[in-house]
Amino acid sequence: MTSRLQRLLLRTRHVHWVLADQMLVSGCNFVLAIIYARALGPTAFGIYALITAAQQYFVSVSVSLVANPLVTRAPHLENGEERTRLIAASLSAQFVISSALALLALVGLSLALASGAAGISGLAVLGLAASSFALPLLEWCRKLCFLKRDGATLVWVDALTYLPILIAAFLLAQAGSMTLDLGVLLWGAASVPVAIGAAVRLRIPCALPAARSFMIQNWRLARDFIVPFQAHWLGSQGIVYLAVPVVGTAGIGAYRSISGLLGFTNAIGTTLDNMMPIRFAEVYRAGGSAPLRKYAIRFAAGVIGVSTLLLPLAFFAEPIVRLLLGSAYSTYAQLIWPQAFYILILFVSKVAIYHDRARLQTKRIAVSALIGSAVSTLLVILLTSEFGVIGLAWSTVLGALTSFLYLVLGMADRGRGG
Repeated sequence: MTSRLQRLLLRTRHVHWVLADQMLVSGCNFVLAIIYARALGPTAFGIYALITAAQQYFVSVSVSLVANPLVTRAPHLENGEERTRLIAASLSAQFVISSALALLALVGLSLALASGAAGISGLAVLGLAASSFALPLLEWCRKLCFLKRDGATLVWVDALTYLPILIAAFLLAQAGSMTLDLGVLLWGAASVPVAIGAAVRLRIPCALPAARSFMIQNWRLARDFIVPFQAHWLGSQGIVYLAVPVVGTAGIGAYRSISGLLGFTNAIGTTLDNMMPIRFAEVYRAGGSAPLRKYAIRFAAGVIGVSTLLLPLAFFAEPIVRLLLGSAYSTYAQLIWPQAFYILILFVSKVAIYHDRARLQTKRIAVSALIGSAVSTLLVILLTSEFGVIGLAWSTVLGALTSFLYLVLGMADRGRGG
């Protein structure tokens, strides 16, 4: 009884750290989006949004190839030495992937600069390359903190990354000196030293053979992760590139800034993504399919109840947008409605995803993401031409809904089959 109580106390303490961390990260991202949007204006902020969409893409690639296979495999390993070797090999793989992504970002944005892309300079190229190396490495460190339930380190890593960016952005905006290039550069300047310091602090030896071994042993998991993650990115983030010719960078800036006003929900979503796959895997390992299904149903009911609280916020969309972003964005206030529906669908979809990940049946997740992405990609071309920016927002909603329905039908079929 005493040992069980101790485990409960440790888990509760970890949850408190995790919630504090997500409040920190989401709070900083929320304020940063407002600072950047107000300082840059819709057009320049649209270009910044396109660059950061690529940045987020690189992070999702890295998480799919390294971090997610790590946190999926590790809970199934009871031998401490095996788990240690897995962590060491994954860190080696992470350095290889981060370096490749930095090189890709450097080449890609350099080509855009050489082709005469407006609004960017060499500082933006340097900033994107640096952040494309560091942010994936930081995300790996964050996943390891969740795996080890080391919430205190998690908070310190994110505080050292986000707070300097927030302070510098605020001071630059107050001085009237904020530019697109400086906004991108801040991410690289802040994230590189923290990422390298966090990795060195682990004192884990890295080697290319270990990285190669990790990628070979986990390539099936990585494949099944990278397909849904990239499909999700295309259906929710990447489609902005398809919409640019129709709505322009100002429309993209308005869409991303207003959707960012609901970014506080990322604290909940990221907490779930980092903790619940591990918890679902533990439930499945302890009891099998039936207890896992019951746990998923109970958890889904809570997620739906919390998510529906977002919808009333849409009734106050215009005064909220005018207050936080300024009058330049107020004509786009109706974008909050589809964004609220999108977050609701996204949250309830997570339950089915955690359920399938726990059973190591990730193929259906990949298929659902591909279907949702295909729907969003097709609709964004049609809806933006007809309705403008609001069509872009609703295309993401309909894509997410299609993906969710596919996952739910899969869970229902498995439930009837026992």
